[in-house]
Amino acid sequence: MRKFIKGIDASPGVAIGKVYLHKEIELVINTGDIEDVEKEKERLITSRDKSKEQLTEIRKKTALKLGEDKASIFDGHITLLEDEDLFDEVVELIEDEEISAENALSRGIEAYCEMLGNLEDEYLRERAADLRDIGNRWLHNILGHDLGDLSSLKPDTVIIAKDLTPSDTAQLDLENVLAFVTEIGGRTAHSSIMARSLEIPAVVGTGDVCSYVKDGDSIIVDAMTGDVIINPDKEEIAQYEKKREAFTKEKEELKCLLDKDAVSIDGTKVDMFGNIGSPNDLPGLHRNGAKGIGLYRTEFLFMNNDRFPTEDEQFEAYKTVVESMEGKPVTIRTMDIGGDKALCYMELPKEENPFLGWRALRVCLDRPEILKTQFRALLRASAFGYVKIMLPMIISIDEVRQAKAILEECKAELRAEGIKFDENIQYGIMVETPAVAMRAKYFAKEVDFFSIGTNDLTQYTLAVDRGNENIAHLYDPFNPAVLQAIKMSIDGAHAEGITISMCGEFAGDERATAVLFGMGLDAFSMSAISIPRVKKNIMKLDKKECEALVEKVLAMDTADEIKAAIEEFNSKK
Repeated sequence: MRKFIKGIDASPGVAIGKVYLHKEIELVINTGDIEDVEKEKERLITSRDKSKEQLTEIRKKTALKLGEDKASIFDGHITLLEDEDLFDEVVELIEDEEISAENALSRGIEAYCEMLGNLEDEYLRERAADLRDIGNRWLHNILGHDLGDLSSLKPDTVIIAKDLTPSDTAQLDLENVLAFVTEIGGRTAHSSIMARSLEIPAVVGTGDVCSYVKDGDSIIVDAMTGDVIINPDKEEIAQYEKKREAFTKEKEELKCLLDKDAVSIDGTKVDMFGNIGSPNDLPGLHRNGAKGIGLYRTEFLFMNNDRFPTEDEQFEAYKTVVESMEGKPVTIRTMDIGGDKALCYMELPKEENPFLGWRALRVCLDRPEILKTQFRALLRASAFGYVKIMLPMIISIDEVRQAKAILEECKAELRAEGIKFDENIQYGIMVETPAVAMRAKYFAKEVDFFSIGTNDLTQYTLAVDRGNENIAHLYDPFNPAVLQAIKMSIDGAHAEGITISMCGEFAGDERATAVLFGMGLDAFSMSAISIPRVKKNIMKLDKKECEALVEKVLAMDTADEIKAAIEEFNSKK
């Protein structure tokens, strides 16, 4: 029976194929008494070791396929798997209550997840979701289940699932999987991010799609609009075959734009940059025509280690990226640890809300030796290309000056040692707090450039935890307050003659291109896959028309009104 379902377009494309329903294997827990406690403890340990082996192999494949920043997700999973507090609690349940390994583990995980899931902050809730995913893998291994293999599927497969974990997505058979559709999730979910990296069409947040399909059903996935059609008729298949062909043709046409600048029809040029997490992401940037790197997330260099990386180790990593860009700008963000990123070798305080706590530059100013080592490495790398240093999580001018004093100290040391570096290296900050956006012109007097981080700026401006399902719908960068904060930031930068870019997810949202261009954004930085389409959109725009659009939408009261006005504007282009 034909069924139309609406979801969230997470990774662009159009697919027509056959359904593979990825079902969760039912866990049947033995809740009775057991006779051999030592045997159950051995089952617990053996299955944990097997789970670790599986995750280690998945991490290895992910690093080769998607790069270190995506693979680092599994470092956190392995760390949770090795959590001794959880392990000891489960062993204690087996010994004291003489229950099965799976019963004890299930109870232990559920207790931890319930405790973490009821807390308010996003970081701890995300750890609960990760722990549940890891716990399920561990339980299935205790029970001897085959977890299913998504790496070997039939041609023209569209995967339908309640959700796809990072390990599921990392194993996808790229030769035969055309797309995937999930019941839950959003654009910033791990599965969505990986889908964009893999360039696989994906629609998420479809509700109860699994209840309407069975293996082998025909299906259309329009990941441009979020539409899913189950058992479409011949006319619909023909219609979407044309749309798929048009999409494929457009992808080929976009390749012709790779070496061209993003210049609007009135002659206004903007820079198109890419975001990376490690040198493994560089091929994607080159393939999609990036004119530089607008955000190099250095924390993955720290997270993929069992100790703080040395100055030489950091220098080599930065130098590799800088040299590969052959003189194009490389904006490198200093360590942004805390919030949702932890280090196994650095004890961070357990905070009620880590996103408002000891993180990023706050850590580095309290531990200046960390920042000093990174600054020295960045300065040394600047001798090999165009490096720009960027600080995250700023709220005060005093922080900017403190960090700059440390930078100047590092410069003096390198001069004394006879080590070359760029004497005119640019020093900038991220705009991701209302504290900076509201006083942008004053911060602009202190630095050489700004870059707007819309993910945090939206969260902090709206006081919305985007990981909280009860209020996630309130997280919307099209909210007039967020757009006003962006406009204030751009105006403040230009008032003092410095450039401003955007490196948050919003920069790659095609719906937002005209508004951001009209506000005067100097550069867009995004996932490599989004660069060609945003560039194409800019080449169709007129600055005065976009400025009029900005004036119109900033006078509106709701995000829905704003999106409707933008959609109408874009439809005429």
